[in-house]
Amino acid sequence: MIRAGGIDLGGTKIEAQKFDAQWNEADRRRTETPNSYSALVAAVTDQVRWLQMDNPGLPVGIAAAGLANPGNGTWIAANLSANGMPFVLDVAKATGGQQTWLNDCRAFTQAEAVFGAGQSKGTMVGLVLGTGIAGGISIDGSLINDGEGQSGEFGHMPIAGAIIAEHNLPILKCGCGRLGCYETYGSGPGMERLAKHLTGRELTSHEIANGRTDTEISRIWEVWCDVNAALILTIVTTVDPRTIVLGGGLSQIPGLVGDLERALGRVAWSDLPLPSIRLGTRGETAAALGAAYAAYHV
Repeated sequence: MIRAGGIDLGGTKIEAQKFDAQWNEADRRRTETPNSYSALVAAVTDQVRWLQMDNPGLPVGIAAAGLANPGNGTWIAANLSANGMPFVLDVAKATGGQQTWLNDCRAFTQAEAVFGAGQSKGTMVGLVLGTGIAGGISIDGSLINDGEGQSGEFGHMPIAGAIIAEHNLPILKCGCGRLGCYETYGSGPGMERLAKHLTGRELTSHEIANGRTDTEISRIWEVWCDVNAALILTIVTTVDPRTIVLGGGLSQIPGLVGDLERALGRVAWSDLPLPSIRLGTRGETAAALGAAYAAYHV
Protein backbone atom coordinates (compact mmCIF):
# COMPACT_ATOMS: atom_id res chain seq x y z
CA MET A 1 0.00 0.00 0.00
CA ILE A 2 1.29 3.44 -0.96
CA ARG A 3 0.15 6.05 1.57
CA ALA A 4 1.36 9.29 -0.02
CA GLY A 5 3.80 10.74 -2.52
CA GLY A 6 6.33 13.49 -2.09
CA ILE A 7 8.35 15.58 -4.52
CA ASP A 8 11.63 17.28 -3.63
CA LEU A 9 11.95 20.17 -6.08
CA GLY A 10 15.25 22.02 -6.12
CA GLY A 11 17.41 24.00 -8.47
CA THR A 12 19.09 20.93 -9.97
CA LYS A 13 16.73 17.97 -9.47
CA ILE A 14 13.07 16.98 -9.15
CA GLU A 15 12.84 13.77 -7.14
CA ALA A 16 9.52 11.99 -6.59
CA GLN A 17 9.23 9.43 -3.81
CA LYS A 18 6.47 7.00 -2.86
CA PHE A 19 5.94 6.17 0.82
CA ASP A 20 4.26 3.04 2.14
CA ALA A 21 1.93 2.56 5.11
CA GLN A 22 4.90 2.71 7.53
CA TRP A 23 6.25 5.86 5.83
CA ASN A 24 9.20 3.99 4.39
CA GLU A 25 10.34 4.90 0.90
CA ALA A 26 8.91 2.39 -1.59
CA ASP A 27 10.13 3.86 -4.88
CA ARG A 28 11.71 6.99 -6.31
CA ARG A 29 12.13 8.70 -9.66
CA ARG A 30 14.51 11.55 -10.40
CA THR A 31 14.76 14.05 -13.25
CA GLU A 32 16.74 17.22 -13.84
CA THR A 33 15.18 20.61 -13.13
CA PRO A 34 14.49 22.46 -16.42
CA ASN A 35 15.54 26.05 -16.97
CA SER A 36 12.29 27.33 -18.54
CA TYR A 37 8.99 27.82 -16.72
CA SER A 38 6.85 25.82 -19.14
CA ALA A 39 9.28 22.91 -19.03
CA LEU A 40 9.37 23.11 -15.22
CA VAL A 41 5.57 22.89 -14.98
CA ALA A 42 5.62 19.95 -17.39
CA ALA A 43 8.37 18.15 -15.44
CA VAL A 44 6.60 18.53 -12.07
CA THR A 45 3.32 17.45 -13.69
CA ASP A 46 5.03 14.34 -15.06
CA GLN A 47 6.31 13.44 -11.60
CA VAL A 48 2.87 13.90 -10.04
CA ARG A 49 1.37 11.62 -12.69
CA TRP A 50 4.06 9.01 -12.05
CA LEU A 51 3.22 9.03 -8.34
CA GLN A 52 -0.49 8.64 -9.03
CA MET A 53 -0.23 6.28 -12.01
CA ASP A 54 -1.09 3.17 -10.00
CA ASN A 55 -2.55 5.13 -7.10
CA PRO A 56 -5.39 7.38 -8.32
CA GLY A 57 -6.11 10.22 -5.89
CA LEU A 58 -2.86 9.61 -3.98
CA PRO A 59 -2.07 12.63 -1.74
CA VAL A 60 0.98 14.40 -3.17
CA GLY A 61 3.11 16.95 -1.35
CA ILE A 62 5.68 19.13 -3.07
CA ALA A 63 8.68 20.48 -1.16
CA ALA A 64 10.07 23.35 -3.21
CA ALA A 65 12.72 25.98 -2.82
CA GLY A 66 10.97 29.30 -2.23
CA LEU A 67 7.71 30.61 -0.83
CA ALA A 68 4.16 31.18 -2.02
CA ASN A 69 2.96 34.79 -2.18
CA PRO A 70 -0.34 34.69 -0.25
CA GLY A 71 -1.56 37.85 -1.95
CA ASN A 72 -1.55 36.71 -5.57
CA GLY A 73 -0.55 33.03 -5.42
CA THR A 74 2.73 33.46 -7.28
CA TRP A 75 5.90 31.61 -6.30
CA ILE A 76 8.95 33.43 -4.91
CA ALA A 77 12.20 31.59 -5.60
CA ALA A 78 15.73 32.64 -6.47
CA ASN A 79 16.87 29.37 -8.06
CA LEU A 80 13.75 28.19 -9.91
CA SER A 81 12.38 29.50 -13.20
CA ALA A 82 9.00 29.85 -11.44
CA ASN A 83 9.80 33.15 -9.72
CA GLY A 84 6.81 35.48 -9.99
CA MET A 85 4.71 32.86 -11.79
CA PRO A 86 1.42 31.19 -10.68
CA PHE A 87 3.30 27.95 -10.19
CA VAL A 88 0.96 26.18 -7.74
CA LEU A 89 -2.12 26.97 -9.85
CA ASP A 90 -0.48 25.96 -13.13
CA VAL A 91 0.65 22.57 -11.79
CA ALA A 92 -2.83 21.96 -10.35
CA LYS A 93 -4.41 22.77 -13.72
CA ALA A 94 -1.98 20.53 -15.59
CA THR A 95 -2.50 17.57 -13.26
CA GLY A 96 -6.22 18.03 -12.78
CA GLY A 97 -5.87 17.98 -9.00
CA GLN A 98 -4.52 19.80 -5.96
CA GLN A 99 -1.15 19.25 -4.32
CA THR A 100 0.13 20.36 -0.94
CA TRP A 101 3.10 22.73 -1.21
CA LEU A 102 5.74 23.39 1.45
CA ASN A 103 8.99 25.28 1.48
CA ASP A 104 11.69 22.60 1.30
CA CYS A 105 13.33 23.58 4.60
CA ARG A 106 9.99 23.40 6.42
CA ALA A 107 9.36 20.03 4.83
CA PHE A 108 12.73 18.92 6.24
CA THR A 109 11.62 20.18 9.65
CA GLN A 110 8.32 18.30 9.42
CA ALA A 111 10.05 15.04 8.57
CA GLU A 112 12.58 15.34 11.36
CA ALA A 113 9.90 16.34 13.89
CA VAL A 114 7.77 13.27 13.18
CA PHE A 115 10.22 10.63 11.98
CA GLY A 116 13.74 11.84 12.74
CA ALA A 117 16.01 13.52 15.26
CA GLY A 118 13.38 16.04 16.41
CA GLN A 119 10.82 13.60 17.81
CA SER A 120 9.74 15.00 21.17
CA LYS A 121 7.02 16.97 22.85
CA GLY A 122 7.36 20.72 22.80
CA THR A 123 9.06 23.04 20.34
CA MET A 124 11.58 21.81 17.80
CA VAL A 125 13.45 23.90 15.20
CA GLY A 126 14.90 22.64 11.94
CA LEU A 127 17.89 24.66 10.77
CA VAL A 128 19.24 24.06 7.27
CA LEU A 129 22.77 25.37 6.65
CA GLY A 130 23.87 25.40 3.03
CA THR A 131 23.94 27.85 0.16
CA GLY A 132 21.39 29.73 2.24
CA ILE A 133 19.97 29.45 5.76
CA ALA A 134 16.36 28.55 6.52
CA GLY A 135 14.30 26.08 8.48
CA GLY A 136 11.05 25.67 10.32
CA ILE A 137 9.38 25.53 13.72
CA SER A 138 7.37 22.55 14.92
CA ILE A 139 5.32 22.21 18.11
CA ASP A 140 4.40 18.68 19.19
CA GLY A 141 5.17 17.44 15.67
CA SER A 142 3.15 20.05 13.76
CA LEU A 143 4.56 22.97 11.80
CA ILE A 144 3.31 26.31 13.07
CA ASN A 145 0.80 27.91 10.69
CA ASP A 146 0.91 24.64 8.71
CA GLY A 147 4.25 25.80 7.33
CA GLU A 148 2.79 28.91 5.70
CA GLY A 149 4.07 32.47 5.99
CA GLN A 150 7.60 33.64 6.75
CA SER A 151 8.44 31.65 9.88
CA GLY A 152 11.65 29.74 9.38
CA GLU A 153 13.40 32.35 7.25
CA PHE A 154 16.12 32.49 9.88
CA GLY A 155 18.83 33.49 7.44
CA HIS A 156 17.08 36.78 6.80
CA MET A 157 16.98 37.94 10.39
CA PRO A 158 19.43 40.81 11.06
CA ILE A 159 22.83 39.68 12.24
CA ALA A 160 23.74 40.65 15.82
CA GLY A 161 25.58 43.96 16.06
CA ALA A 162 27.97 42.44 18.61
CA ILE A 163 29.23 39.96 16.00
CA ILE A 164 29.75 42.72 13.44
CA ALA A 165 31.61 44.88 15.96
CA GLU A 166 33.74 42.13 17.52
CA HIS A 167 35.07 40.90 14.20
CA ASN A 168 34.98 44.25 12.37
CA LEU A 169 32.81 42.82 9.61
CA PRO A 170 31.33 44.95 6.83
CA ILE A 171 27.54 44.94 6.61
CA LEU A 172 26.71 43.25 3.32
CA LYS A 173 23.70 43.31 1.04
CA CYS A 174 21.85 39.99 1.04
CA GLY A 175 20.37 38.28 -1.99
CA CYS A 176 16.93 39.15 -0.57
CA GLY A 177 17.74 42.83 -1.09
CA ARG A 178 18.18 43.78 2.57
CA LEU A 179 21.35 44.60 4.48
CA GLY A 180 23.01 42.57 7.21
CA CYS A 181 21.14 39.26 7.09
CA TYR A 182 22.64 36.27 8.91
CA GLU A 183 22.85 34.47 5.58
CA THR A 184 25.53 36.90 4.36
CA TYR A 185 28.06 35.34 6.75
CA GLY A 186 26.48 32.15 8.18
CA SER A 187 25.86 30.28 4.91
CA GLY A 188 28.39 28.41 2.74
CA PRO A 189 29.07 31.48 0.56
CA GLY A 190 29.13 33.50 3.80
CA MET A 191 31.95 31.34 5.13
CA GLU A 192 33.89 32.13 1.96
CA ARG A 193 33.22 35.87 2.44
CA LEU A 194 34.61 35.59 5.96
CA ALA A 195 37.74 33.96 4.59
CA LYS A 196 38.28 36.83 2.16
CA HIS A 197 37.65 39.49 4.80
CA LEU A 198 39.65 37.93 7.63
CA THR A 199 42.62 36.55 5.68
CA GLY A 200 42.46 37.92 2.14
CA ARG A 201 42.40 34.34 0.87
CA GLU A 202 40.00 32.95 -1.74
CA LEU A 203 38.90 29.71 -0.09
CA THR A 204 35.91 27.48 -0.71
CA SER A 205 33.76 26.28 2.18
CA HIS A 206 35.04 22.77 1.42
CA GLU A 207 38.65 23.94 1.79
CA ILE A 208 37.82 25.68 5.06
CA ALA A 209 35.98 22.67 6.49
CA ASN A 210 38.90 20.39 5.64
CA GLY A 211 41.75 22.74 6.51
CA ARG A 212 41.06 23.67 10.09
CA THR A 213 44.53 22.63 11.28
CA ASP A 214 45.76 25.79 9.55
CA THR A 215 45.77 28.70 12.04
CA GLU A 216 44.15 31.20 9.68
CA ILE A 217 41.50 28.75 8.55
CA SER A 218 40.80 27.77 12.15
CA ARG A 219 40.08 31.44 12.84
CA ILE A 220 37.64 31.62 9.91
CA TRP A 221 35.84 28.57 11.24
CA GLU A 222 35.65 30.00 14.75
CA VAL A 223 34.09 33.25 13.54
CA TRP A 224 31.64 31.36 11.32
CA CYS A 225 30.57 29.28 14.33
CA ASP A 226 30.18 32.48 16.36
CA VAL A 227 27.87 33.89 13.68
CA ASN A 228 25.66 30.81 13.71
CA ALA A 229 25.73 30.57 17.49
CA ALA A 230 24.39 34.13 17.60
CA LEU A 231 21.65 33.09 15.20
CA ILE A 232 20.79 30.07 17.35
CA LEU A 233 20.70 32.27 20.46
CA THR A 234 18.22 34.56 18.70
CA ILE A 235 16.05 31.53 17.92
CA VAL A 236 16.37 30.30 21.53
CA THR A 237 15.30 33.63 23.04
CA THR A 238 12.35 33.76 20.64
CA VAL A 239 10.81 30.26 20.71
CA ASP A 240 12.95 28.34 23.27
CA PRO A 241 13.11 25.02 21.39
CA ARG A 242 13.98 21.81 23.16
CA THR A 243 15.79 20.55 20.10
CA ILE A 244 17.47 22.08 17.06
CA VAL A 245 17.99 19.66 14.19
CA LEU A 246 20.59 20.59 11.59
CA GLY A 247 20.30 19.83 7.89
CA GLY A 248 21.88 20.97 4.65
CA GLY A 249 25.31 20.35 3.18
CA LEU A 250 27.21 22.23 5.88
CA SER A 251 25.65 20.09 8.61
CA GLN A 252 27.86 17.23 7.44
CA ILE A 253 31.09 19.01 8.42
CA PRO A 254 32.78 16.85 11.09
CA GLY A 255 32.69 18.37 14.56
CA LEU A 256 30.06 20.98 13.70
CA VAL A 257 27.63 20.16 16.52
CA GLY A 258 30.28 20.30 19.25
CA ASP A 259 31.80 23.51 17.91
CA LEU A 260 28.39 25.19 17.68
CA GLU A 261 27.50 24.09 21.21
CA ARG A 262 30.75 25.57 22.53
CA ALA A 263 30.22 28.82 20.64
CA LEU A 264 26.65 29.01 21.93
CA GLY A 265 27.85 28.42 25.48
CA ARG A 266 30.14 31.46 25.20
CA VAL A 267 27.28 33.86 24.43
CA ALA A 268 24.25 32.33 26.17
CA TRP A 269 23.07 33.18 29.67
CA SER A 270 24.64 30.91 32.23
CA ASP A 271 22.44 28.66 34.38
CA LEU A 272 19.62 28.58 31.80
CA PRO A 273 18.98 25.46 29.71
CA LEU A 274 19.95 25.35 26.05
CA PRO A 275 18.45 23.15 23.37
CA SER A 276 19.97 19.89 22.27
CA ILE A 277 21.62 20.34 18.85
CA ARG A 278 21.38 17.23 16.68
CA LEU A 279 22.04 16.20 13.10
CA GLY A 280 19.07 15.25 10.95
CA THR A 281 18.61 11.53 10.42
CA ARG A 282 16.24 11.32 7.45
CA GLY A 283 18.88 12.11 4.84
CA GLU A 284 17.82 12.59 1.23
CA THR A 285 14.24 11.52 1.91
CA ALA A 286 13.52 14.32 4.41
CA ALA A 287 12.03 17.03 2.18
CA ALA A 288 9.84 14.67 0.13
CA LEU A 289 8.80 12.79 3.27
CA GLY A 290 7.79 15.96 5.09
CA ALA A 291 5.76 17.15 2.10
CA ALA A 292 4.09 13.75 1.68
CA TYR A 293 3.19 13.67 5.38
CA ALA A 294 1.69 17.15 5.15
CA ALA A 295 -0.35 16.17 2.09
CA TYR A 296 -1.68 13.05 3.78
CA HIS A 297 -2.88 15.10 6.77
CA VAL A 298 -4.61 17.90 4.86
